[in-house]
Amino acid sequence: MPDPRLLGKVALVTGAAGGIGTATAERFAHEGASVMVTDADGERAEELARRLGEGASGRAQDVTSEDAWSQTVAWVLEHHGHIDVLVNNAGVFLAEPLATTSLAKFNKVLDVNVVGVFLGMREVAAHMSARGSGSIINVSSLAGLTGGPLLTAYAASKWAVRGMTKVAARELARAGVRVNSVHPGQIDTDMNTRQREATPELIERLIRTIPLGRIGTPEEVAHALVYLASDESVYTTGSELVVDGGSNA
Repeated sequence: MPDPRLLGKVALVTGAAGGIGTATAERFAHEGASVMVTDADGERAEELARRLGEGASGRAQDVTSEDAWSQTVAWVLEHHGHIDVLVNNAGVFLAEPLATTSLAKFNKVLDVNVVGVFLGMREVAAHMSARGSGSIINVSSLAGLTGGPLLTAYAASKWAVRGMTKVAARELARAGVRVNSVHPGQIDTDMNTRQREATPELIERLIRTIPLGRIGTPEEVAHALVYLASDESVYTTGSELVVDGGSNA
């Protein structure tokens, strides 16, 4: 039987209390990583860590806070001494017409989805660079590759994640640090369920356009993240890994 693909690696996963974050943490642990998980809901993060077992720990984190990022990275280093993988997964979704999107709502989406990713990358960059290795994985979206109705704020944030990923990949490549983005399409998460309830016609229309004919699962996205976290992707940086059932084909 082959060795686990992430054996000996230490990974930090944000937004881990549900959906893609939970599936990623579980898959990373299955592949041998020590997984540290955070979420705005600290109790659920701690509960997940208990399920993951030895080497795992969980805590609350506000990804929009510089202090919280500094404390979170210090917490991981205190437990394990290094960080091999950062998954910037924490995010919020908004579907609302351009004409009625308030500045407060727009800024909230950007604070979590853009500022949170920026702070995460910045906080681990020096540590990973000093070690000469590391993988940063930013979870963007299909909305970071194409446009869609009602997605002004969300698309703005996910296009920004895509752009920041490419800049960071170029800046950190010579230090041995890889930075890539993952772009899920329609995935069966709690966030997707809530949006289907709020705008059923929009989501059902999007699902009907998926060439593979079905919505994806969080586990199918997690498989892609395992690849980018592992040494199998050592020559992959600045890339966009799309997991969307062919929607962007």
